Amino acid sequence: MIKIETSSFIPIYEQIKKEIKSRISLGTLKRDEPLPSIRDLAADLIINPNTVARAYRELELEGFIYTRRGKGCFVADDSSSLIQVERANILNQIFDSAIEEARKFNLGPEEIARVFDERLRRAKEGQDRGEGDE
Repeated sequence: MIKIETSSFIPIYEQIKKEIKSRISLGTLKRDEPLPSIRDLAADLIINPNTVARAYRELELEGFIYTRRGKGCFVADDSSSLIQVERANILNQIFDSAIEEARKFNLGPEEIARVFDERLRRAKEGQDRGEGDE
């Protein structure tokens, strides 16, 4: 379910949080859906259960999940406004990464905007014809 990069400088609990937030934001994890138990996820990822517990605790404090004593952790009911914020964050990261890559080709803001506008136009035309994004 969750992938982590042990060689990353990003702490593992943060990677777990980011992955779960992304899945909630994308609708892969739905409202009231159970998350893996702390022990099961720790065993799957071969990490300390305290690391998973920290990620879950912080996700709960942020309102993305809730805990039912003796039952486990679940995707929160009231996360819709949080989902919008998280989607915006994810999109901003994607755009920031794309801009950074474009700058490696010495493209200026106007050229980046032109390429982006062209891609958006093509995507819209594909949707209008019932095709996938192109």
